[in-house]
Amino acid sequence: MIKQILIPFLLFLLALLMGAPASLGEPQIPVAAPVDTELAGRTASTAIPSVYRIFFPKGNIGGTGFLHKSGVIITANHVVADCAPGDLIVLPVQGQKISITKIVSDARLDLALLTPSEKLSGPCLQISSDPKIAVGMQVSTWGFPEGYRGRPPLLTTGYISGIDYPNPNEKAELPRLVVNAAFNCGNSGGPLVEIERGTVVGVVCSKLAPLPSYVEQYLKVLRTTKVGVGYTKTNPDGSTEKIMEAQLLEEILQYLRSQTQLVIGYAVLGNHLRDFLRKNGIEP
Repeated sequence: MIKQILIPFLLFLLALLMGAPASLGEPQIPVAAPVDTELAGRTASTAIPSVYRIFFPKGNIGGTGFLHKSGVIITANHVVADCAPGDLIVLPVQGQKISITKIVSDARLDLALLTPSEKLSGPCLQISSDPKIAVGMQVSTWGFPEGYRGRPPLLTTGYISGIDYPNPNEKAELPRLVVNAAFNCGNSGGPLVEIERGTVVGVVCSKLAPLPSYVEQYLKVLRTTKVGVGYTKTNPDGSTEKIMEAQLLEEILQYLRSQTQLVIGYAVLGNHLRDFLRKNGIEP
């Protein structure tokens, strides 16, 4: 009797130690084998000319986008939210501004498509047709982190760490890829590239910079406080506005928060990107 009970129990423990997935209702992804890390830079000849800097001077918003073979530019929705097409500045490595005539976005997916005024030609990163993602898969992104002023996009490398739901209080929240890489403000909208094949498996959407809910409330109070000493703020486009000392403090604290680096970020899943493109009549 003891043997009949003990053997199955030991087998169960062995399965756990070997990484057998637990049935918890969460998405599971397998573990990948390592590949040569030198592959990360081999997409440079394609990525550098096809990855663009995007910013909105009036709102001090910055991000990254990349050219799709259809001629549209893919980026994150929050990079271009509340922006009129004509207000966006999109710069390729050559430095000549690209005019945008149309923005199609999906806030839930955090994806957007920018239509340029003229047909763009040149190399494009290919979107992966393989939905399989594995923990340990080596990935890279090319983009324009805040504070970087160079013309070509910067390379960042890392690994797929898992899948998470970063905003559990949101209804019908979508899972995100967890990436062990140094994402920063400005990398949003950049391509997440699987370095072995050089194909896009996701879109960078955020970094991990958690705050307790009560601290979030404190920042909200500061942001909406209209009393105290007033200051004149000069925006990047040269315009000015009046803000109060509490709002000034909130901006400083939010900036310091944006500099927090836990070397963990999130990315939109590649299959969500493919579905978004097809929904807008574009074949991935």
